[in-house]
Amino acid sequence: MLIRSLVFRLKDPLPNEAKFLMEDFRFAVNNAIRLGVHSNMTSKFALSKLAYRDFRKDHPNMYAQHLVSAFEVAGSILKNHRRRLRKGLPSQVPFVRRLFMKAENQAYELDRANGIIDLPIMAGCHIKLRLVMSEYHRKYLDDESLSLGSMTLLLDRVIVAIRKHPPKTYIPESVVSLDTNERSLDGVLVKEDQITSVVRAEFPDVSVIQSVHHDRRKRLQKKKSHDRRTAKRLCAREGKREHHRIDYRMHEVANAVLSFAEERRSMIVLEDLTGIKPCKNKKLNRRISIWPRRKLHQIIEYKAAWQGIPVVKVDPRYSSRKCPACGSIQDSRKGTEFVCGCGWHIDRHINASINLLQSAASEKAAGGLWFSLGAFQHDVVMVLCGPGRTVRPEPNGTSGIRAVA
Repeated sequence: MLIRSLVFRLKDPLPNEAKFLMEDFRFAVNNAIRLGVHSNMTSKFALSKLAYRDFRKDHPNMYAQHLVSAFEVAGSILKNHRRRLRKGLPSQVPFVRRLFMKAENQAYELDRANGIIDLPIMAGCHIKLRLVMSEYHRKYLDDESLSLGSMTLLLDRVIVAIRKHPPKTYIPESVVSLDTNERSLDGVLVKEDQITSVVRAEFPDVSVIQSVHHDRRKRLQKKKSHDRRTAKRLCAREGKREHHRIDYRMHEVANAVLSFAEERRSMIVLEDLTGIKPCKNKKLNRRISIWPRRKLHQIIEYKAAWQGIPVVKVDPRYSSRKCPACGSIQDSRKGTEFVCGCGWHIDRHINASINLLQSAASEKAAGGLWFSLGAFQHDVVMVLCGPGRTVRPEPNGTSGIRAVA
């Protein structure tokens, strides 16, 4: 089952009954967490079986289904806490401070046509939440094949999960192999008729945004060193703005890549970038840690699954240093061009994407497509999507996706 989330803003202020319910829900979650830590339980069913009757006495005015949701939230928090302890990481006993509540799809009703949520508080008491609807929301709510999942209520918005069964992936007619870099996705496209081309999705302004907000947080911490509370609040605001700006650009790049692949009925080959080890350079470690590679891959993967586009992840080991022509591995990968003693030379990012394509072909994941290496060394630029059509321009950078044919 595939799940996506829709975020709605509230037209009217949140009723007091809803705020009281959220306070009771938070109190129930924290009590369940303390009980789970004391009894060494992390399962929703185990917590419900142990403490449901006592919690009904402590929260007599709470809708019964909301109390079960509190056990589910507490169980997920306890599992994360236990996972950190098993890995030897420092972890204190969790405590929920944010005011919120979660309701399963059986515990609320959503009027899809008018955008009104009917949420029960207790027997004989219901509240109506009027949502701000947009064309984006209508696109999903008007689709009858999508079912509703859980709902999360916050002070200023409502998050509704929608679900559907995964569609069947189409039989690929071509393969797009992408090498993930700090400022772009560089790759190659191979079709069944042996037509090859080079594709590139650029996002150079992401590193600019990260550098700008890093400098701002550094200045704020220095300027507000005497007031840690204010410094923490201002730095959190900068971090939230940075996250929103980068997340917007990652979605735009992913949409461009997926539309390009869907139009040509292509399979997408990505790198499996888990387990990157830190190095001795402090500045390089910071760049690697804030590099949104996993975020971009995650967006591409879940959107591809939603649209039925096949995605394959391969091991990127030695992809930047290996020669696809003779198979030799160089000691260094410095420079913008990969040059081998056998005579093979090409852009180092394109060289890595060719090696990824060969790895996918060796695993029989690329559908047995055959390609000629020499076809990639003579490229002509063909712009697919200009920077102005993708994201708002930045003072020091632009974003877009283009293909080099």
